[in-house]
Amino acid sequence: MAKLAVEKDFYTTVELAELLGISRISVFKRVKQGSIKGYKAGRDLIVFKKDIDLRRLKLIIKHN
Repeated sequence: MAKLAVEKDFYTTVELAELLGISRISVFKRVKQGSIKGYKAGRDLIVFKKDIDLRRLKLIIKHN
């Protein structure tokens, strides 16, 4: 059976880490530092798409 594609308005730490090319732990650290706005969801964090600019964030990470 085929999976249905569901559009979400947030990224999990794993998804965001893959998009940014960094580790999941690095995403956690950046949330803790405040450079990424994240929210606790059970045992994980989620990051709402409206709260981040992926292009800007990729440039910042690339230069660090």
